[in-house]
Amino acid sequence: MLIESLMFFARAGGGGSGSSGGSLILMLPAAVSGGMAGFVKRKTRSKIAGFLVGVAVGLVFSLLYLADLMWFICAVISTFVGAAISVFVDKLKLFRQNSEAATNTVRQASSADSLWQPDSITNYAKQVFERFQYDWSSLDYESIRKYTTQRYSNHIGLVMQALRQMGRRNIVDNVRINEAIFADAYDDANNQSDRVSVAFLAEADDRLEEVATGKKIRSTNEEFAEKWNFVREGNEWKLDGINQPTEDVNTLVGSLNKFAEDNGMYFSLDWGRLLLPKGGNLFLPRYFNSADVNNHVIGIWDDGILVQLYTCVLKNGNGLTDEGKNKDEINYLIGQIMLPKSYGGILIDRDDNSIFRKRVIAPFGYKKVKMEWGDFNKRYTIFATNEDQAASFELLNPSFMAWLYDQDIKANIEVMDNIVILYARVSSDEKRYAEMLEILRRAHKELKM
Repeated sequence: MLIESLMFFARAGGGGSGSSGGSLILMLPAAVSGGMAGFVKRKTRSKIAGFLVGVAVGLVFSLLYLADLMWFICAVISTFVGAAISVFVDKLKLFRQNSEAATNTVRQASSADSLWQPDSITNYAKQVFERFQYDWSSLDYESIRKYTTQRYSNHIGLVMQALRQMGRRNIVDNVRINEAIFADAYDDANNQSDRVSVAFLAEADDRLEEVATGKKIRSTNEEFAEKWNFVREGNEWKLDGINQPTEDVNTLVGSLNKFAEDNGMYFSLDWGRLLLPKGGNLFLPRYFNSADVNNHVIGIWDDGILVQLYTCVLKNGNGLTDEGKNKDEINYLIGQIMLPKSYGGILIDRDDNSIFRKRVIAPFGYKKVKMEWGDFNKRYTIFATNEDQAASFELLNPSFMAWLYDQDIKANIEVMDNIVILYARVSSDEKRYAEMLEILRRAHKELKM
């Protein structure tokens, strides 16, 4: 029974993006020991207990490697590393760097301004932290508006609208705050630009699920760290943003925030996979589960159409590069529109006549569709779940598709029910948002017709 449980735990923890059998096998003891160590730490509130139990379980699991001494030694090392990382790595490390200075700023400001009382700010931030999880899970926008800035409530409102249109909800419950520290603070002489950030180390049951069926899309209950940013409005603090320690500021080109503002949209570094479509060809489960989404821009157009742009790194080899080289990670720039009706599944793949291009194989349930438009079938390959729905899809017209083919950014199209995505491979340092937004605008015009 113990071995069966360990094997199940190993599958759960080790189901990642390892590119080779050997490396994946060596990750299993770390996954088992790390998972158990984290579990015991959360239950007992003891790092030592978590580490010892994690190591013990990992060592038992490592006995499976006894047939080969070298493999066994590597498994034992992997066990200790996994348990240590799970228990002793400081998830607040990034936010602690400025904590002492921020705490001093808060204390000094409190001597002349009661709004800056350290305990009051910390307690209020904790209340907002817990209330937000409840309101977010309930999609209660009106409640969130009461303690957030107008800018941030607008942003959150659009994300909530996108979740509703995708038929999803993100439930965050059983929330427990383990630590709260000041991470940043600025006391403006005129109180016009006061701001303070509180970093939390917390844990919760976090799951993304389908509303209609309750089917789980993903879930986690790992300990996490976040920085919650508050700004002063009169005599109260308002939540103005949330940052993750995993956000890579190097992926942020300074112009992206301005790009969003100039186009009446909202920018965030990392929204994870909450709004990532699942299924079709691009986001097959094996790619969806390891996708890394960054540089998210969201907005709404006059007729209520939600528009998103983001970069997405799909891991574990999604084909060859245009030069025919193997690549474990493919970078995409994606434009996404949500429509009021469904078109089923449609895949429109451009043919750039590269001998290294990975030919698309029809996904399960899709059939190849041909169009009677001159050279169209030499430029594009179409697969659809329903030929009539494909024929009624407004983007499939000679004028738009010819224009799209001639654009400098080489975009493909995929439709998943009411979600239309236009996606193009880009290098990791390319941020061609203006070009993709222009394509989305042209596509939106065609869809309105």
